Amino acid sequence: MKRIGIISDTHLKEHFPKQFIEPVLTTFEGVDLILHGGDVNAPWVIEELEKLAPVQVVLGNTDDSKVLSNAPVSLRVEVENCVIGLTHGDTFREPRIKPVLSASGNMQTAANALSHFQFETDVNCIIFGHSHFPLLLWHEFMGRKVLLLNPGSVTQKRAAPHCGCAIIEIDGNELDARLIRW
Repeated sequence: MKRIGIISDTHLKEHFPKQFIEPVLTTFEGVDLILHGGDVNAPWVIEELEKLAPVQVVLGNTDDSKVLSNAPVSLRVEVENCVIGLTHGDTFREPRIKPVLSASGNMQTAANALSHFQFETDVNCIIFGHSHFPLLLWHEFMGRKVLLLNPGSVTQKRAAPHCGCAIIEIDGNELDARLIRW
């Protein structure tokens, strides 16, 4: 079994104190991998997370591509027998995907995230951020069930009810996820 820490929208700038929010450190203790859905804003954030586990990150709309020079816009991550799609969710790749009406607080962002992986029939889960609104939803998409997961933001809840991150546990082809809130 593999445990994966899910985080997005940290929005911590270079001049901020180099400490991480305690719930993240506690939640991610012992994870095998960390996936960051973008809007990192400072390289030290990734350096701090890498002290816990290897990190995969995608570029968010507020990230400087010079700071995250190797970060792609979207990424496929294979863990055991599951395929996870990781993207920020801020833009459409394919504008014909309609908003996901059941994705409260994430209707357009979820559609944007789906657009990056719509032709990849083996993706089990799509992780995204951007809206700062946590979401954990199994969604029927093009004849298959896909887990849509937005961990929210660890620093700026905005209109969301709380800040948060998430944990995914994968055992073979079984995927279980939970949101962590504060």
